[in-house]
Amino acid sequence: CTDAIKRGRVYVNQIAVLDDSRIVRENDTVSLVNEYASLHKSTEHVILPDPNGPQDEMMGVKFVKFISLQKPQGTTLMIAYKPVGMRCFGSFCSNTLEMITKNYTALCRPGETPSCHPVSKLDTGCEGLCALLMGTSKCDNGSLASMKINYYFSVLVHGEPTEQLKQGVYVAVPTNGIRLWKRQRISKEKQHNNKDGNNDLAILSSELDLDGSLFIQCQDTFHYGEGTETISTLTVQSRHDDGRLANIISYSLRKLGYPVVNDRFAKKEFAALPRRMRNLLKQKVCICCHCIDIHVEGSITNVQVDAHKRTQCSYWRGIMPLP
Repeated sequence: CTDAIKRGRVYVNQIAVLDDSRIVRENDTVSLVNEYASLHKSTEHVILPDPNGPQDEMMGVKFVKFISLQKPQGTTLMIAYKPVGMRCFGSFCSNTLEMITKNYTALCRPGETPSCHPVSKLDTGCEGLCALLMGTSKCDNGSLASMKINYYFSVLVHGEPTEQLKQGVYVAVPTNGIRLWKRQRISKEKQHNNKDGNNDLAILSSELDLDGSLFIQCQDTFHYGEGTETISTLTVQSRHDDGRLANIISYSLRKLGYPVVNDRFAKKEFAALPRRMRNLLKQKVCICCHCIDIHVEGSITNVQVDAHKRTQCSYWRGIMPLP
């Protein structure tokens, strides 16, 4: 069963299972799909991912869903789950998500020269779901402009959120959370209005456009130690797609007083965690993109996987002693 999970053959409720710790509940539908037909490995020196080979040839990438698009003809929207430390864009090496997906498609479709364009710009230091357009020709700007993706992040933070945060709040995307060269594209009027650097973020209960804002809501809270220390699981939703969204989320939560666990700017809070928790976390930031809603061609497709266990209070509640 473990081998089948590693090969991406096991599905629960039509969603690919990414690890063997998944808890199956009553009325869940478990499916075991067939393996791909045998393909001969390339004799060239370039190492390509083999669907029948060891999973490490995929560099930890798992393909979750394939969506055929009507325009442009022959284009497929591929949803992949990438690990921490992998770049989405780049043809400069074989270890980027773009090249792994392109080589994977070339193996599955011999004789074709696929073109790959990553739609999602997920941070290198964040794992999660990413969307990529695959076709035989380069993707036009019209296809990208008509597509909207709603990203859902699961985040583990220090601190106990307020009642307002438990109900859910909106926060405008801060300028300081964006790269400097992108900040320069903001109008002079906006720069003048935000000359303090947007350090004081406004929390609003009224609904904002998710293209330029975050919707933050607390899902769970866990008290550890002697009951005075708290960690919380938050979900953050946004359609902001200028890149580095995980970094923007970390920056926003830090300014709101809820630093992300294992964030490089929260070393003091991390040092106060129990040793067992620090040892299990290692060097990975507790944030992942576990769900996306894709608005394309007049329909909405939801793709969801289990959020990584290190972002869940329920996981830490099960392995750490109660106060």
